[in-house]
Amino acid sequence: MGLDAFIDLLKKNLSTTDFNRMMAFTASMEPERRSAMMQFLAERETLAPAVGSTAPDFTLPRLDSGDQVRLSSFRGRKPVALIFGSYT
Repeated sequence: MGLDAFIDLLKKNLSTTDFNRMMAFTASMEPERRSAMMQFLAERETLAPAVGSTAPDFTLPRLDSGDQVRLSSFRGRKPVALIFGSYT
């Protein structure tokens, strides 16, 4: 995905306030760093599953035991929410 197409995607999917904040944040960066960050984000978004598509299957350890849980084991049973973030 090209940078211009990515900027258009951001405009379409972010609120005006969030889009303006992101543009202000990136405008304060050195041009090389801004370009690298935006390219990284554009490539990451290109690799992300499309909204509504089947999520890629994976296995993770349960927090309360050493057991493993597989995402596909929930298919057709109940909704699953995946939440990612930095908590540092």
